[in-house]
Amino acid sequence: MNCHPRQIRTITLLMLLAFCLIITSALAAGTGSSPALQQTVTASEPVLDEILQVSNKYFSTFPFMRAEDVYEKIVKGGDSSYLLVSVQSADDYARGHIPGAINIPFQEIAEAASLARLPRDKKIVLSCEDGHRSMAAALFLGQLGYDTKVVSMGLSYWNKTGAQIASPYPGSAGYPVSTADSIQKERYELPTMGNIGKDVRGVIIERTKAVIAQKPGLFINRNEVYENAVKGTDKKYFLVSLQRPEDYSKGHVPGAINIPYSEIAKADSLSKLPRNKKIVLICYVGHWAGSAALFLNQLGYEAYDMRFGTLGWNDATDGLGEAKGYLVALGGSLSLPVERRDLKK
Repeated sequence: MNCHPRQIRTITLLMLLAFCLIITSALAAGTGSSPALQQTVTASEPVLDEILQVSNKYFSTFPFMRAEDVYEKIVKGGDSSYLLVSVQSADDYARGHIPGAINIPFQEIAEAASLARLPRDKKIVLSCEDGHRSMAAALFLGQLGYDTKVVSMGLSYWNKTGAQIASPYPGSAGYPVSTADSIQKERYELPTMGNIGKDVRGVIIERTKAVIAQKPGLFINRNEVYENAVKGTDKKYFLVSLQRPEDYSKGHVPGAINIPYSEIAKADSLSKLPRNKKIVLICYVGHWAGSAALFLNQLGYEAYDMRFGTLGWNDATDGLGEAKGYLVALGGSLSLPVERRDLKK
């Protein structure tokens, strides 16, 4: 059969296209980059997509409120557009809390009765011993659509003596810092949420309850990180700095890769995180890491907030960024008034 020249050109182009597809597949297999893995980085399941969406919205905010502003505007000024919420334990709350704050212990923050106490038309200002649990609670409530703020460094900065808190900031350890980039080249599949027959709000609540109930909790001490992961090179730890890139380059915990806090809830960032290691999150004072630790544990990772972050690691480093002076000041304590409750009542 004779073919028209136009038909011959069409057949030739189709054969070239098929050949290119074969070569592309072979190259992908040879480099260890599978098409399935590439797809999970950009197109995940609907439940995970929605969780990432609401989490990204939270991580794009600035959920901090200075203790001085809380006192002047809310405690002293009586601004009714805010609701003060202490996530301290009932005993710690009784010993000392910010005046006017209601008590919803962190362990109960995801309970229906607790959520029923939180109005949608107010800004929720959270406080605890040092700000870490407050930031975890802020992430959770932010995912549910609440407008959340956190008292920076909590009662440790508000009035650690008056509040008689159990875990005040212990000061800087003076551990070594690094300015060398640590690059994570490996990529991992994104977590699978599974079809549990609930809407995203229900999934977030149930996952948060499970995380809160698990041991050993969301936090890890700097001395464990230094002795085991930095000095001891224990391979079961995976260190992640949440600093901004410009601050990371000026000083970070040695060996930590950089995923800025504003990027932690993005699919590409999750693809850099292994599921079989202890992920240690390190930010400026441990606040953003508190939010990120809860978020990653909701997704099934084993993640921890390194308490007091870079400030507690080495407060002399310029890795604390432009706000270094203010962050260092958070290691002190004001003498703002506290409120107490008789434990016998």
